[in-house]
Amino acid sequence: MSDESIEKTFQVGAPARLSISNIRGSVTIQSGTDGVIEVKAVKHGNSMSANDLIDMRQDADGSVRVETRSTETFFGLLTHPPKVDYSVRAPQSIHLDASCISSSLNVSGLTGSFKLKTISGEMEVNDLSGSLKLNVVSGDITGSRLSGDLDLGTVSGRVKLLQSQFPSADASTVSGELILQTPVAAGPYSFGSVSGSVRMLVPPDTHCTAELSTVSGSIRSSLPATSTIVGHGSKVTQVGGGGTAVRLKSVSGSLNFEVEGVPATNVSTSPSMANTPPPAASTPPAAPPQAPLTTAEILEHIERGEMTVEEALKLMKGQQ
Repeated sequence: MSDESIEKTFQVGAPARLSISNIRGSVTIQSGTDGVIEVKAVKHGNSMSANDLIDMRQDADGSVRVETRSTETFFGLLTHPPKVDYSVRAPQSIHLDASCISSSLNVSGLTGSFKLKTISGEMEVNDLSGSLKLNVVSGDITGSRLSGDLDLGTVSGRVKLLQSQFPSADASTVSGELILQTPVAAGPYSFGSVSGSVRMLVPPDTHCTAELSTVSGSIRSSLPATSTIVGHGSKVTQVGGGGTAVRLKSVSGSLNFEVEGVPATNVSTSPSMANTPPPAASTPPAAPPQAPLTTAEILEHIERGEMTVEEALKLMKGQQ
């Protein structure tokens, strides 16, 4: 069956409000005309008509909702869910909530608040300003020229956000690498990972205090830095003399501070602190013997959501 398309235009107030969800295909949202949201949907293949699968409506409060629908009967008849490509032009000022399953998501040229999520599709974000909440399970996130507080979560996807201004960041990853290019502002900057590393691409005049809690990770820096051990598996590193707190809790991930054109190297630990034994702890009450978990088993618990990164750190430290 040939492709079918649906186009609708909605008159909206300021800021515009748009909620869009897609199962399979792509979603592209760009800046358009003030006061208008224009949506074009192209459905590819399948026997059901586009009108039966695509819902576009406007609520009483002016919010626009766009959704690729499916029913249990539909999934029972066809092997694959419908593939739909959405192209949207919206006012620059917007509250946007976009959710995709096996669909790519591309958003650019907007200002406001953003809740963007994909399960297995790629996400690309450019020229956005406002609060940014980004979540991906297995796809990569790429972007540039972003401005605003960052709330980010990924499982195995790689994240690379360049030429941006993040006054603060709260980000977590299981195994994907996280790369942020931003000046270090007031913060806080908090990161969590299992095996994924965090790379901060920073200006040469950066001043921050890195706090790393890890089993086997390390801190690397292009800038002058000194590191001291403050506890078993924990380090505090003064980068450029110290300043805003940048924290990473990880099993084996590393925290890097990199200046363009200057290679990052391992930060040496203060010998006097490194050789100081930790303070003696009181003997805990006896507990029934329990077979220790292997590192692989601990990682599996984390990936299944049965254990947090912080709980894994405590457990692995206790077994050493």
